[in-house]
Amino acid sequence: MAESDILKFDRRLNHVVLTLNRPEKRNALNRAMFEALDRALAAIEADKDIRAMVLRGEGSAFSSGIDLRELELVEAGGAHAGVTAHDVFRRLEALPIPTIAAVQGATLTGGLVLALLCDLRVAAENAGLGMTVARIGRVPDYFVFRKFMALVGPAHTAEIMFSAESLSAKRAYEIGLIDRVAADARLATEAEALAERIAANAPLSLRAMKASIRRCLSDTYNAEHKDIDELRAAVWNSRDGKEGVRAFLEKRKPVWSGE
Repeated sequence: MAESDILKFDRRLNHVVLTLNRPEKRNALNRAMFEALDRALAAIEADKDIRAMVLRGEGSAFSSGIDLRELELVEAGGAHAGVTAHDVFRRLEALPIPTIAAVQGATLTGGLVLALLCDLRVAAENAGLGMTVARIGRVPDYFVFRKFMALVGPAHTAEIMFSAESLSAKRAYEIGLIDRVAADARLATEAEALAERIAANAPLSLRAMKASIRRCLSDTYNAEHKDIDELRAAVWNSRDGKEGVRAFLEKRKPVWSGE
């Protein structure tokens, strides 16, 4: 697959549909995908006629998460000097227009983060949403916890993080992780219909409303968390952190040491 094919950019009358297009890998997020997303989001920022965005995945899954063979993607200042996952996540969150994630099948870890950073989430009945990082001895960034807490509160955040299990679309809807459930065959249609209804409204109003929602959460966004970042870094660099990824790639159960 050519790099240009890894993300589809479909411009509609007044909204755009981005499609993660690596279905043979369940749309696992690799460097080429993040670089394509970064370019697409920059193009959307520059186009004042785009009033809404839909983010979806090709094939049976929305996204199974970051490709663990390219785990350095999530660390700024790593071996690669290009765009990181964090760069793209923050750019998506700050996009000034309303955004909708249309998720189906596996929607896991980094894939779920992409969906959470959209303003609205529509899920197919077959969706399975989860944060599986505890299985490989890792910890999400602070801003991921912040987003979960804003959406579902501390108890549900703990359930999702501690269990590392996927939630059904029905359960995710019950706790507020997603906003709508659609029949599998109607997911794309319902997500685009929602985008069209939103994009038909006054564009300046939409942008001001999104900015207002973000400002209401600004205290949570800006809370001091240097100590949490340091704790996360210690976990990532621990023996268990390395063992978890190695075991996943070798398709075996990890042997935890607590070190």
